[in-house]
Amino acid sequence: PIEKLTAFAKERGWRYLRLYSSAGNSFNRDYAGEDPEQDDVPALNVFTRSGGTVRHFWAAEMGAWTADPGQDPRGAPDLMPLWTVLDLTPEGRGGNWYPSLE
Repeated sequence: PIEKLTAFAKERGWRYLRLYSSAGNSFNRDYAGEDPEQDDVPALNVFTRSGGTVRHFWAAEMGAWTADPGQDPRGAPDLMPLWTVLDLTPEGRGGNWYPSLE
């Protein structure tokens, strides 16, 4: 529920982050975020907006059924390093952006 999300954001001081909830709609089913039994499925979806049009740009559904033969099932990609987040965006990191230890 959106109330749970906004309380979580408030605890962390996230004042400008827009939050959306999939409660009460079919988003999770439409974008492989839950299975037919309504259990959560690890997934990432990236959307873009151009003018007034929103498009689905990229997705990764990482349930047990997506594991390659002989491989263990895994969850959604780790978004901890900033460059991983940038790699999921349409423009990526750019041509001369590299992490450094400075």
